[in-house]
Amino acid sequence: MAQEYFSDLNYTLANEDTRVEHELLPNQADCIFSIAGSGARCLPLIARNPRELHIIDMSPAQIHLCELRFEAMRQLSYQQWLFFFGYRGATQGGSDAGDSRSEIFQKIQLKPETKAYWQDRKEGWEKQGFILLGRWESHFQKLGLIFRDYLQCDFSFLFKAQNLREQISLYEKHWPHLRWKSFLRILASEYVFNKYLYKGHFSGQAHHRTEDRPPYQFIQEEFERIFKNQLVRKNYFMQILFLGEIRYEEGLPLEAHDKIFHESKKSSTQIHYHVGNLLDILPTKPFQFISLSDTISYLPTEAANQILQKLHPETKKTSRVVIRSFMRAPTAIDHKGWTQLATKESWAHQIDGTGVYKFHIFEKE
Repeated sequence: MAQEYFSDLNYTLANEDTRVEHELLPNQADCIFSIAGSGARCLPLIARNPRELHIIDMSPAQIHLCELRFEAMRQLSYQQWLFFFGYRGATQGGSDAGDSRSEIFQKIQLKPETKAYWQDRKEGWEKQGFILLGRWESHFQKLGLIFRDYLQCDFSFLFKAQNLREQISLYEKHWPHLRWKSFLRILASEYVFNKYLYKGHFSGQAHHRTEDRPPYQFIQEEFERIFKNQLVRKNYFMQILFLGEIRYEEGLPLEAHDKIFHESKKSSTQIHYHVGNLLDILPTKPFQFISLSDTISYLPTEAANQILQKLHPETKKTSRVVIRSFMRAPTAIDHKGWTQLATKESWAHQIDGTGVYKFHIFEKE
């Protein structure tokens, strides 16, 4: 596993649309497992009220963020939580003088080490919250800035479309297709991804990837599919990239939806945090649901292909595993004892807001 890549605060929002995992997870599951990331991909799972949620990351910083996210959700009101994390610039009502994230932070009960970690970094989150602090979020904000300021491309017209037919018409008539393609050839190249975003561990490198298309072509074609099949004002990733912020609340990620927030708040889920390698934790319990994100892209080929066979031998029938891959998919997963859900994989690819993942979904026989 590429430990250097996961050694810092890499994600503070989510590079995945977790609607897929939320829909696939049954209510009141027993014991489930998820890669931590920023915690935004895990929080909606709590809304299903599983008995236990085990989350893991190789970075202690990401675990500190997960704890902050979950405890803030449990201890703050919905309005306070949206403001605190940066989804809104203020709470509704309250003091006319403004709101203070520092004051809210002091009210949240956290482990001492987590409290100290975020207190030491107050300068970073106090003004605008947490959701756009990560390396991933900053990278895509910068790409959008280059688009808007240097290439003089205004994309706001596309996000004003109220329905898909209107959006497609605007896209076909006004999208700067030539500048977009030229931009991607340079700033979505293998070199740029590897050097500036993945710090030498990009799974889309030519000698490493299983995807036939180079990164720029892959992104170009998948984004065009999204523009013609999804209303982008409802897509937080597209808003961050092309507008530099989440401007339209109908595009809020799932964790920030009113219903999901309150269902998560009511849940009695016990959360267990792990810092380490997922291969050390996965075999220890018969998890009913396993969300592996795209971490499998960073495993050695043999370990990736044998991932299902490494699970606990008492894993129950109908348990599910959801795997994402970006540019590098498992070459031949050994799914003996598991059924591959091809229809679910196709459905997941169609609704996924990021648009860059291939899905591998399995159910225990």
